[in-house]
Amino acid sequence: MNKDLSVCILLFCAVLQAHTDNQTVQYYVDLISEAYENGLTYVFPTSAYEYYSDTIPKRAAGSVAASRLSEINKWSVLVLEAGTFWNNFSDIPNMYEPIAFTHFNWEFNSTPQTTACLGVGGSTLINGLVYARGHKSDFDKWGKVAGNRRWSYETVLKYFKKSENFVYRDADAPYEPPYHGEGGDLQVEYHLPRSPQLNAWLEANRELGYEIVDYNANRLGASPSQLNTRNGRRDDDGQAFLRHARKRRNLKILTGSYVTKIQIEKESANGVEFTHKGKNYYVEVRKEVILSAGVFGTPQILMLSGVGPRKHLEEKGIEVIKDLEVGSTLRDNPTFYGLNYGTNYTEPIRPLADYVKEYLNGVGPLAIPGSTQGVGFYESSYSKGTGIPDIELMIAVANATDQLTQRYFSLTDQTYEDVWKYNNIPQTFIFHVVNLHAQSSGSVRLKSKNPFEYPVINSNFLSDPESRDINTLYEGIQICLKMGETKAMKAINATLQGGPLRACKRYQYLSKDYWYCVLRQITVNLYHPLGSCPMGKDPKKGAVVDSELRVFGIKKLRVADASVFPFALAGHPNAPTVMVGEQLGDLVKRAHGVDGNLIA
Repeated sequence: MNKDLSVCILLFCAVLQAHTDNQTVQYYVDLISEAYENGLTYVFPTSAYEYYSDTIPKRAAGSVAASRLSEINKWSVLVLEAGTFWNNFSDIPNMYEPIAFTHFNWEFNSTPQTTACLGVGGSTLINGLVYARGHKSDFDKWGKVAGNRRWSYETVLKYFKKSENFVYRDADAPYEPPYHGEGGDLQVEYHLPRSPQLNAWLEANRELGYEIVDYNANRLGASPSQLNTRNGRRDDDGQAFLRHARKRRNLKILTGSYVTKIQIEKESANGVEFTHKGKNYYVEVRKEVILSAGVFGTPQILMLSGVGPRKHLEEKGIEVIKDLEVGSTLRDNPTFYGLNYGTNYTEPIRPLADYVKEYLNGVGPLAIPGSTQGVGFYESSYSKGTGIPDIELMIAVANATDQLTQRYFSLTDQTYEDVWKYNNIPQTFIFHVVNLHAQSSGSVRLKSKNPFEYPVINSNFLSDPESRDINTLYEGIQICLKMGETKAMKAINATLQGGPLRACKRYQYLSKDYWYCVLRQITVNLYHPLGSCPMGKDPKKGAVVDSELRVFGIKKLRVADASVFPFALAGHPNAPTVMVGEQLGDLVKRAHGVDGNLIA
């Protein structure tokens, strides 16, 4: 080949690459633009009737399990999934608002509240990808509640490290290697680049005596957020653990499948009824049924199958197979979103194509949900001196809100106008104040014995009789207000904005009574539901599963999701839910004579 021809070919390839890159960028620009347009008009489902079938059940073979079980070649594993696989849109972390207005979201809603959410219509949040496991004291307590040291910190840390692939790409961020894993399926990394507002907040923490720490090393203090992203793309659990496993011949993943009932005979789970593409099916189970339908779906399926509170099941006309307090202790992390600060720093508003190019390189605003760049953990007066956090603060830097924010949070017009509508978004950062160890609990109940009816969910926020939950949130607000007075915050002219809330106009603005009123109005969930089928030693005291995730009194039936948490943790539930899945894999393998390289 002559030199001139070689140069021509290279030039052609470069032009072709540029053309392809431009096509890719435009593809994502169109994808995101259409998603926002759809979000303004999307009509949410109010039931699961899209899965309805009236055909006679057909029989099939297999069992319901998770990715770890398919590592055993001689086992046949069937995963029944109501949804679909991930796609290019769901991969974008900052599409967590638009994705709420798609088929990825069940749109479960709480019943009307009397103690919180008074200025909110009731909604949920899509996973914000913050990787925060919880404090070691949580797991030591869990081990005692379960009566088994496999749930204590010394053991669960090994499971956390097994699943984690920590990629350290921010050299200025805190990092303690002994507490992290490398080579696991679930990636953890810091977001890039940092906002000047994040750096000011970190310095404000230092001024108040709080350290900058690796919070997953059980430290109090603040840090840039550790995120479940893979080079800036969402690394959800499905991708992380099924990316390679789905190629195994012994693993069948049947999407669009809606479980309606677990068949239980002689106190043993023998099969599962489900619908798929308009037809009913029944699958027999040789070894075990693993129920991982989530904090709302798991109790619903159990109760439809005859496992639940006797009185409630009898009221719905369901034969009681096992009387257990299924769905009786729903918990979450009540969160206050109403603290907004304007600054003299303006985040540039650039063309969407520029953001897409950054995202394709693993950085920029599309690579983080809601601009939540910072996370901090703090003691409340209830835990002072223990080193155990009760309060979490998150800072969402400028450009955290958009045209879907009001609908996303189901805010009334009046509440939105009072707190958010008139903010200068490119200059504004927002504090999220989170109660980590909430004492209040709600419930999940059946609307009817029809499996296609959504369950009745009562979050019951801020209802604890001693008012510890609302007191803790108020203390979190006070920490934020002190941060706003630091030199670091004054340097960027941080100024409290939004308010006063008209619903609380009878109280002096910024007084304690005012904040308590505001907390009742706009404290909502963080989409951290857990605990509806808690683990414990005694079913007579409310436990639904034992320390090996087995449903009490039912053979061949286990639960592996956040519903088994016995109480709220000082973290975000995704990481410990992955840990539960890892434990499940070892427990089932050991129960069926497969030892391998089991951790505990």
